[in-house]
Amino acid sequence: MSQAISLHGLYYYFEKRVVSLPLIAVHAEGSIKDFVAQVKLTQTYSNDATVPIEAKYSFPIPARATVCSFVMIKQDGTRVVGSVQEKQEAREAYNAAVSHGQQASLMEQQTPDVFQVSVGNIPSNEQVQIELAYATELAEDEENDSIRFHLPVHIGARYGTPPQSAPSPFSSTAFISSSSKTPFLNIAMSVEAIAPISKIGCPSHTVSTELGPDPKLPNFTELPFSNYARVSLSSDSALDKDFVLTIKSVGLDTPRCIAEPHPTRDTVALGLTLVPRFKLPDLSRQEFVFLVDRSGSMRRKRIEAAKKALIVMLRALPHQESLFQIASFGDYITFLWNDGSKPYNQETLEAATRHVDGMDADYGGTDIQYALEQCFRARKRDRPMSLLVLTDGDAWDLDRVLSAVKSAVVGTPANAFLRVSVLGIGNSASTAMCEGIARLGNGTCMMVGEEETSFTGKIARMLRATRTPPISNISVDWGRAAAKEEMVATSDEDEFEIVDETNEKRALNIFDETDDPIEVDSTLAPQPPPVVLPPPPAVQQAPFKLEKLFPTIRLHVYAILQGKAIPETVVIRGSTANGAEIELPIGVTLSRLQTAPGAPPAVHALAAREIIQDLEDGRHALVATLANSDDNDLLARTVKASVVRLGKTYSISSSHTSFVAVAESMHTLPPTSMHYSAPPQAHSPGSRGATSQSASPYGVRSGSSAAPAVHARDYQPSAISTAAGSRGVESAAPFPREGGGTRSLAPEEPKQSQADGQDFAASPPSKWKTSRSAPQPQAVRGAPVEDESSANALEALARLQSFDGCFSLEVLGIIKLATDIQTVRNMFPVGATDRIVATVVALAFLSMKLGAFLDRDSWEGIYDKAQQYVEAALQNMAMTETVDMLETKVAGMLA
Repeated sequence: MSQAISLHGLYYYFEKRVVSLPLIAVHAEGSIKDFVAQVKLTQTYSNDATVPIEAKYSFPIPARATVCSFVMIKQDGTRVVGSVQEKQEAREAYNAAVSHGQQASLMEQQTPDVFQVSVGNIPSNEQVQIELAYATELAEDEENDSIRFHLPVHIGARYGTPPQSAPSPFSSTAFISSSSKTPFLNIAMSVEAIAPISKIGCPSHTVSTELGPDPKLPNFTELPFSNYARVSLSSDSALDKDFVLTIKSVGLDTPRCIAEPHPTRDTVALGLTLVPRFKLPDLSRQEFVFLVDRSGSMRRKRIEAAKKALIVMLRALPHQESLFQIASFGDYITFLWNDGSKPYNQETLEAATRHVDGMDADYGGTDIQYALEQCFRARKRDRPMSLLVLTDGDAWDLDRVLSAVKSAVVGTPANAFLRVSVLGIGNSASTAMCEGIARLGNGTCMMVGEEETSFTGKIARMLRATRTPPISNISVDWGRAAAKEEMVATSDEDEFEIVDETNEKRALNIFDETDDPIEVDSTLAPQPPPVVLPPPPAVQQAPFKLEKLFPTIRLHVYAILQGKAIPETVVIRGSTANGAEIELPIGVTLSRLQTAPGAPPAVHALAAREIIQDLEDGRHALVATLANSDDNDLLARTVKASVVRLGKTYSISSSHTSFVAVAESMHTLPPTSMHYSAPPQAHSPGSRGATSQSASPYGVRSGSSAAPAVHARDYQPSAISTAAGSRGVESAAPFPREGGGTRSLAPEEPKQSQADGQDFAASPPSKWKTSRSAPQPQAVRGAPVEDESSANALEALARLQSFDGCFSLEVLGIIKLATDIQTVRNMFPVGATDRIVATVVALAFLSMKLGAFLDRDSWEGIYDKAQQYVEAALQNMAMTETVDMLETKVAGMLA
């Protein structure tokens, strides 16, 4: 296997050589408001060849994002704005323009998170800019009231054959680069929160952070200072890993619904989000399977972090009537137990622990489709199954991977349903694949960055979701059918209603802090006529059907309503298998997002993308509208027509729509006569059969379509990168430190640099002092900050927990007491065993010591299990003391 070839910028292939176009500048500008971010990417290239050329490159965006604006800017400043057309029509328009010597550009979706741009007839010795904008929703981060922004810069190594074929690899000596200046990168992000920002972190890079609104805003002096921030990064070197930004602010998890009237169309888009916080009894009799990627790319930090997370998660499994299994995959798949999942007990837990300790990243490539199919085939059929996938890979044939998941999930009986959740690890994991598997698997998806060496908290959150009983019949009342007076919600009663077996209602908080078909009118003919769609329905919702609602997992729901009327309230309703009925009214507010010039409104674009995703997934009611429900060809054409209409209406790129920009010029260039030969594929180490994808969004990818012109090398560059090193920042305002005391720094500079995260005081100053060495992270308002020693202590403690949740006095090898063990025993009721004493000591240590440094999600599973053990033991002994009472006593005796 050959090494991935690292190339930079834009390429074309000429006379058996790959020739690069100098990347002059890259600028990423973003705005974060509510739960949505808008991003504008501008890349400037120069053609230093002596002839006009046509070049191609590929770039990634998050799978949950949608490209909604595309502009080609000529050297004379002329802006050629792209329009959305049906995919084949756009390609034909582009090819026709290039053949006539016109300058043109085309942007096409290759996968939901990979787009290709073609730029034709770039004049000799001239520059060209490609400017595109996309909107993306934000995911929750590790802590409560925190969100995560992700700017991908890599297209990872992908298993299988890319969409466009290429001949066999050849030596990297065949590649040459034209002389070029060092790429120059600027990233500028503005953040606006609904409450004071308490923390901004950048776990991927060293950035400059400035608190307060942009002085350029017209009402700058009237805006709340601490609700705004600006983050910037400037570098002369290539960005070698994804850019990640985290924001923490009170209220980010609260239920919210924003409304966005369209400026030119008679529609309103609504975006609803919340992070549910409720607790239901664990789902009983379930099978848990951990599917772990052990391909070569998982080596070193990734596999070690996965092993630590597994050690803790194995202790968090329900100990009654659970089956479990560990599968490892790469080029092939193996199971811990070849004869199927085993009952969860002390013997099998110890065997699984030994197996995890022996894991290494030595399974070659990443054939995830085969691994998933084998897990589905081996599952038990008498109970629900939860499959948790840990992977850093991807597959080009995304449709087949997702089809395997969909086929396995569809048709499973209610008492033996299937859930598939995914933890995507590092730059190479595709958001399209990971989120697609979880979406069709009715599970959850979380992503961890390249530099995040511990993800126990995230996988714990996924595991908690798998233990939650399904909530069915979930629906959203968007206010179109009911009268306005029937939808009035009180601000302090955001509660669910549960009906128990006695028919007596009780309240269940899901947040403790505060079907519409697209009909078709088409007839069959020997030559299929174009599908004629009726006007859109009054309400278009995405997801089409809400299949899941999990605690601590952010829920996003969108709708496009016909008409300008904005509902005052929307209502979520549903029920559980045990008869619980839920109802949550949420007030509607106007969106504060400003539409970028030339781009469609962001919430409309995101809603349209989600509706398109449902159509592509087959989640729609179109088949019921067909004259012949068995006509699969008609159904496919109806789905395509619906996707095209949405793409054109809301100006977004999709699987069936593309952006094309053609310059109208009196002076056309002679069409280029040089011919393109498809460039080679290369393979990355540890990824057998995977095309090389070590790249940035500002570069190109292996595999291109052959076309009669000079084309870019469709290869993965690593186009932009930040310099190594980090700076720490200390707030000028005093705040408590661990162990007492405060720190206070005089303000010096208006900006700060940071490597991982900065906690801001409640009343931050307008200036910050920059420190040359990074201080230890400080907690804000009780928020935990994870460190490696605490994560190691958690793993060591987890190894000592028995399958039923109890501990022995071996915990005293990890937990230090301020007194002797006999004094601690004397605080317990007569008859309390050593296991009860040790388990309470472990509970106190988790909540009082590790809880100050680790996110609760990472240790809550083993804590809850230990607490249940002590509760049951005290009840059997008829003791009046409670677990909380004993834990409070012991907490005061910890060293």
